[in-house]
Amino acid sequence: MDHVDPLRARLGALALGLSALLLAIFPLLRPFFPLDVFDGEATLRAASTALASAPWLVAHLLAMLAFVLLGCGLLALYATLATAGREGPALHALVLCLLGIGLILPAFGVETYVLPLIARAYLAGATGVAPLIEPIYRGPMTAVMLVGLALLAAGAAGFARGIWRSARLPRWAGVALALGLGLWCPILPREVRVVDGLLIGVGGLWLAARLWYPPAMLAVSKIGR
Repeated sequence: MDHVDPLRARLGALALGLSALLLAIFPLLRPFFPLDVFDGEATLRAASTALASAPWLVAHLLAMLAFVLLGCGLLALYATLATAGREGPALHALVLCLLGIGLILPAFGVETYVLPLIARAYLAGATGVAPLIEPIYRGPMTAVMLVGLALLAAGAAGFARGIWRSARLPRWAGVALALGLGLWCPILPREVRVVDGLLIGVGGLWLAARLWYPPAMLAVSKIGR
């Protein structure tokens, strides 16, 4: 592979840029609240209104879309690195990231569709639903998500190394994106999540801009003038 199809590169750039933007918006839109996995009653008492709110639903729908788009955007990164002789490492990074995304998304399904139903039932007076919180967060869902986050972090680090060594894409953009994806974790406080989203946004949008307008294209444009 000695070149990347421009249309595919731009579709990948669009997917990566939208993903980064949505992941940056997510912690700004998502309601935060104390979560005690050992006391579902206390958690629902503090969080049921937030869980049943429109911002919670919209934020999580956007985040799910962001992770789906991230997988599409990473395909464009892989293709670009492959043209720079980094196909092997880039393929490994891509596989790790896609596996990670696949394991993270089920947790989003629970938080987007199941938790709001539990919260609405609690607000309607069904206090017997409170014990459901503990098995949700202390069960397989969290274990699978943590494995997914670890795989995503490893894959993002692989992409950052490939970007750094290839000189085809801005190095610090790859570092910023890898740091943001590597530190993405729901249990961190809001301030950390906002900074993390900013790292993803800056790194992803920067890379997307370079994928949309690669150096070779910019050079041809300047010669044409």
